[in-house]
Amino acid sequence: MNNLTAEAYLKPRLEAFVKEAEQAGYSRDVVIALLMSLLDTDNFSDSSPARQGGAA
Repeated sequence: MNNLTAEAYLKPRLEAFVKEAEQAGYSRDVVIALLMSLLDTDNFSDSSPARQGGAA
């Protein structure tokens, strides 16, 4: 593993993704709101039994 923080690793990629979406005609606010919504779904949540209150 490298010495980059998660922020240093992800921030340039997210900025590039948002810029690409803007170039495709999407509003920056809409793109960011949608990303936040997508990250809050079960697809990105930790759905391990321990998180759900079950035995690990």
